[in-house]
Amino acid sequence: MGNAVIRIGALITRGDLPKKENDLNISANSLLLHMAGSYGIELFLFSPEDVNLEKNTISGLFIEYGKLVKREVPIPFIVDNKTIALPTDEWMVNFFDTFKMRTHFTRNMVYFAKMGQYNRITKFFKNKGFVDVAIPTLEVQKETDPMQLVEKLGDDIILKPDNSSRGRGIFGIKRQAERFLIIKDDAAALDMSIPELKSYIDELLSSKKYIAQKRVYSMTPSGRPFDIRVLVQRRNKDSYEYIMYPRIGGGKILSNIAAGGSTMPIDSFLTENFSEEAPEIKKMLEYFAMNFPPYYQKFLKHPFFDLGFDVGIEKIDKSYKLWVFEINQGPQFAFKYNLAELHMKIARATLECYRYLYSELENVKS
Repeated sequence: MGNAVIRIGALITRGDLPKKENDLNISANSLLLHMAGSYGIELFLFSPEDVNLEKNTISGLFIEYGKLVKREVPIPFIVDNKTIALPTDEWMVNFFDTFKMRTHFTRNMVYFAKMGQYNRITKFFKNKGFVDVAIPTLEVQKETDPMQLVEKLGDDIILKPDNSSRGRGIFGIKRQAERFLIIKDDAAALDMSIPELKSYIDELLSSKKYIAQKRVYSMTPSGRPFDIRVLVQRRNKDSYEYIMYPRIGGGKILSNIAAGGSTMPIDSFLTENFSEEAPEIKKMLEYFAMNFPPYYQKFLKHPFFDLGFDVGIEKIDKSYKLWVFEINQGPQFAFKYNLAELHMKIARATLECYRYLYSELENVKS
């Protein structure tokens, strides 16, 4: 391959495409467009509707002299499928079935629902030195007695849909004597008896699968829930880049940014909330970020492109403990604030990985 320019398309939803020729405000996509040339990459954006499978072409958005220009080009050798990696309707399923035969996707997604994820990582953690980082979890069945849940997980638990994202459908259950409080971020707490709670859960289970977890008190001193998103980006076969940033909720339970949370630089957050203990906690997070991804790779059939780990920090007695809330493939990377240095770090690693993937696929082809 040498230093030859390679062309790569980034597949995104039509709603995320820039609307105007100068609509290039700071975002992960626009930063990649601006930086790609320095890595010998001709990058363009497109949506599924821009693909002409009959002609084997794409009408994509390129950046030329600081402006967006529409050009029709052959389907490229590699397509970044991050922002639209999971088809959600019949048209998209059919489209992907055909499209993936004509290019190479950056991500080969294998989706584990939350319970399946827990079953895998508990065995993994205990065998690899990350003991007890997985939150105690139980599958909720229609025959499940709420009392059994609290007896096994504690008086304060969280219920989550087994297959959901962005904090949707999550709520807390807190036992108070023989009654229970239902706690949501967007509503006043509901007081229920055991039969009322059983009926409430059964109704939820009629449309979705749920899991129950021990409540992890990953909270700031002011009482706001938070987690640390550890975003890991592959650079090449054995090298990764990672960034960390807090996601701070404004309610009682959720820290997800999509659910109204916020973020700030990791060092400022740790210093502000943990003072002299901040360096110790930072080391714990860095150890996790550097050592977990190579091990998690063993679960996957294909090398991952990027992963997102949502990690809670809970004080137990006089020490701090990390808990893994969730593991995301193809994690979204966006801030309410312009933390440009984080965007730059991940953009560089992403572009390096594009060239690495191109080189690997070229070697296989030859």
